[in-house]
Amino acid sequence: MHFKAIRKSIHYIENHEKEIPWNEAYKTIYRAAKYMRKKGDKIEIKFEGYYFLCEMKEGYLYVINAKKNY
Repeated sequence: MHFKAIRKSIHYIENHEKEIPWNEAYKTIYRAAKYMRKKGDKIEIKFEGYYFLCEMKEGYLYVINAKKNY
């Protein structure tokens, strides 16, 4: 799956950025790019104890949800 860049969604900023800082999320998602799976119209990433729920819009990958120790 290809994307131009990774961006934060408003939901991520308001609810998840305190638990997983953006630089940590960003690096982990790039390392885990080959583990992306479609889940309906969303994209799931499970990698090294992290869980990310993302959405693709106009070629950009938006992080919606992020959890650690998943």
